[in-house]
Amino acid sequence: MKTTLILIIGMIPAFAQQSFDFKSLDKLGTNATESTNITLEGDTLKLAASFLGGDQGPLKNLKGVYVRSFEFAKVGQYKEADLAPVRAYIKSLQWTKIIDVKEADETSEIYLHPLPENKLGGLAILAVEPKEITIVFIDGTMNMSDLAKLNGLGIPNMMLDHDGKKSDTAKSETPRKDK
Repeated sequence: MKTTLILIIGMIPAFAQQSFDFKSLDKLGTNATESTNITLEGDTLKLAASFLGGDQGPLKNLKGVYVRSFEFAKVGQYKEADLAPVRAYIKSLQWTKIIDVKEADETSEIYLHPLPENKLGGLAILAVEPKEITIVFIDGTMNMSDLAKLNGLGIPNMMLDHDGKKSDTAKSETPRKDK
């Protein structure tokens, strides 16, 4: 019994480090009228880093960037249970949920892994509406100021302040004029 317990405890870190197969979310796109599918890892992540500032770009220390966004023609074309695996994976990482908004038919969740010196070890965003789902998962170390630079990859610009100043990306965007 004691040996079994030691083996199980020894295996916990291995299970915690297993990654989630974000391609499993692609089945949500079978009923979608519009979809965005971004998977950057390994060599494709290095290539994307060269477009966003070379070796010193915001993707330098990342392990993976995953974006899945689906729009549906009508309500009911996906099940809430379809998102359970990604939520369980994020929960297994023990990241901090910093935003949890539940409205009548919408849910928004933001999780992050804070590190010292104003850095992140990862970020996850889940935005769920009756006819739209967006999941953003960023794994790896990044500066908070670099986060806004990732909006060219389909990641929402969060207009983050850094040391009391708007990021360069946030400054360059012009406000939308209503007609």
